[in-house]
Amino acid sequence: MLVGLHYLKHAYNVSDEKVIEGYLENPYWQYICGNEYFEHDFPCDPTSLVKWRKRIGSDGVEKFLEETIFL
Repeated sequence: MLVGLHYLKHAYNVSDEKVIEGYLENPYWQYICGNEYFEHDFPCDPTSLVKWRKRIGSDGVEKFLEETIFL
């Protein structure tokens, strides 16, 4: 899910807050993130995006984005 959210954040050039809003409003965004059913609540803490990004580093984020583009 976090990889999908970071892809959407990069693709639409939006902030973490806006990507979470988009996730909650758009069933297609939820599907891209791996959900099979529409969710009305964000499934994890919004700070998870920042924590995950710090944990894998900028090189890791770039690697995930590269792999996503080649799918």
